[in-house]
Amino acid sequence: MGSKLNKDGIRVYCLCGDGELQEGQIWEAAMTASHYKLDNLCLIVDNNNLQIDGEVNKVMNVYPLEEKFKSFGFEVINVDGHNIQEIIDGFDVAKNVKGKPTVIIAKTIKGKGVSFMENQAGWHGKAPNEAEYKIAMNELKNRIKG
Repeated sequence: MGSKLNKDGIRVYCLCGDGELQEGQIWEAAMTASHYKLDNLCLIVDNNNLQIDGEVNKVMNVYPLEEKFKSFGFEVINVDGHNIQEIIDGFDVAKNVKGKPTVIIAKTIKGKGVSFMENQAGWHGKAPNEAEYKIAMNELKNRIKG
């Protein structure tokens, strides 16, 4: 908001997870961003439907995200959060939106590419041990070569 008021042209990027959207201050900030037409703001939501306590939609459902953000006055861009070109394209669109903030909803898979981590909420705040690390790195290397 300060950047917008000062007209210094700074863009602000904020990254949050879908579980964070259960918190009231997120929606208070969204309401403020929309009210003040903060078109220099781009929120990126990591939408994998998992948080430390389990599935977001079962812990405290925040869906449908697109409709909620639209109702708060945001421009909504949906991307595959594992597709770098879609993400870049989303940022390009966002920087040209005028008169309102933008949210990029990046659909992702927690632990993508690691067989024992994919879609497993238990890995939210846990580091792999040495053996798990080696397996994960090998799987990711093979995925890149693939």
